[in-house]
Amino acid sequence: MRKLLDEDLFASVSEIYLEFNQKIKNNKKSILITASPDISGCLALAPIEASLLDSNIPYRRRFTREPVLYSPSISISNSKEISGPYLKSNGSSIEILDIIVDGLFGISGDSKKGPLTKISQAHALADLICPESQRVRRMRPWMISGNWLQDSLDNTYDPVFSKLKEILKEDGSIRILPITEIPDPYLDNLSWINKEYFNKIQSSWSELNIESKEQSISLLALQVLSKNQPSTARIEESIWNCIVGPGWDRDIAGQLNFIKDNWKQCNENILSNLLIDNLLKTGII
Repeated sequence: MRKLLDEDLFASVSEIYLEFNQKIKNNKKSILITASPDISGCLALAPIEASLLDSNIPYRRRFTREPVLYSPSISISNSKEISGPYLKSNGSSIEILDIIVDGLFGISGDSKKGPLTKISQAHALADLICPESQRVRRMRPWMISGNWLQDSLDNTYDPVFSKLKEILKEDGSIRILPITEIPDPYLDNLSWINKEYFNKIQSSWSELNIESKEQSISLLALQVLSKNQPSTARIEESIWNCIVGPGWDRDIAGQLNFIKDNWKQCNENILSNLLIDNLLKTGII
């Protein structure tokens, strides 16, 4: 598995995480790990918890939207600021925030910037704390989920999302499949898809040639291409470029849409604990 902090994408935050990692390796107290009781907070906290668990580093999990005064601690900030991670309490605690970084570079050498989310950074920290963690490895595809949950894909091309996808694909963490090859696609949020037509082409997919496949899947998006929402990027990622981890029956977008649709049906603290526990056990939502 590629070391995330060796990637150019993480160059602006690597020094902070390397320094913090040295602090907690020498720490003897239980580490408090915190996040907001929401989907983004859970997806950021889960890989960190997995790394601590597999490193036998004592820790406690807490969901809160309030500032954390305890030390040592790892806090997934609920702030909308994009100032990046910072150390506190003499380096024994860290707060993780989004940051804007260079994603890709254009033909003329111009930088294409985008958000390096708290979730992506949490995976980099987890990778550093316990490089051999199988739990962290199993969760690696979720590193890209922060960019999907944010609105950067709704407004324009997200170069960081594209770079993360490239990293995940190259290290074997994900596969890119059309929605017709997803065993259990979640279509409830794709109201513009004709479900009867989808079921028809999915059932005959293996019998179609390349040209017929391209034509059939393009027809799925025909009704929505003339509308402003969802964005073209979202349509492409929902139909042509579905992201799945090893052994998954449902792609990342489908799992995220499913949990978002069901999030309000229960106490958010209970749901948050259940979500993290499930990610630790199975790596999926």
